[in-house]
Amino acid sequence: MRRRSFVQRVAASAAWALAACAEQPPTDTTGGVGAPAADDFARQSDALLEQTKSLGAPMLAVQRALEISRQPMFPKKDVLAVFDISQPSAEKRFYVLDLESGEVTAHYAAHGRDNGPKVKAVKFKGFQKDLDMVPLGPLKTAHSEVMDYYRTVVDHYDGTVYSDMIVAVLKGAAAYNTYIDDTPPYKWILHANWYTTAAFRARNDGTLGRSNGCITLDPVESNEVITRLQGGALVYVTVGDAPIEQYL
Repeated sequence: MRRRSFVQRVAASAAWALAACAEQPPTDTTGGVGAPAADDFARQSDALLEQTKSLGAPMLAVQRALEISRQPMFPKKDVLAVFDISQPSAEKRFYVLDLESGEVTAHYAAHGRDNGPKVKAVKFKGFQKDLDMVPLGPLKTAHSEVMDYYRTVVDHYDGTVYSDMIVAVLKGAAAYNTYIDDTPPYKWILHANWYTTAAFRARNDGTLGRSNGCITLDPVESNEVITRLQGGALVYVTVGDAPIEQYL
């Protein structure tokens, strides 16, 4: 089977508010795995926003993601990720916001081959029909698993072998991206591959290769990131601060 390889608080503008409402129903604050109370969530969000801004994340999109992560459909509420597909691939553009530890980390992540050249994604409109583009908007992680094809990653440049690699299947969490749930035999996954490694970056001016539509991480840190995000966390794929609706 072919598998798809895939911070001050910033005030949200009226346009952001409309976009967030269009993507998800009213915010739930009733709880979930590791879910803080509303006041605690606000304080933690402020601290995370400061860190996230310093790492170069799109801040309106981050705030949007924080609100969306409170929805009932995301049972794991103590962590989320934002992937800014508009940034160059040479930058760490996959941000993990950990409300439990209070830390934000940034990671390399590859975009889909039909999003544009490996230096920077330039195509986003039409992602629903192009299966080699990364799906935009809110995605939900499943539990981690082992897929034989990705169990071992071998760097084509320096021969480094990365063993016991895991993946997490991604599911659409908005009406416009649930198409990824019903395209057998394809699956969109969070995984590692050789074209995101340090050796690849060193030989390609710091850039990454491209996936077949999945979100692909550096194998050095992929397992740790997937383990933290697995089991119902939000992964929000965004084009800078732009509302997703403009790409539908």
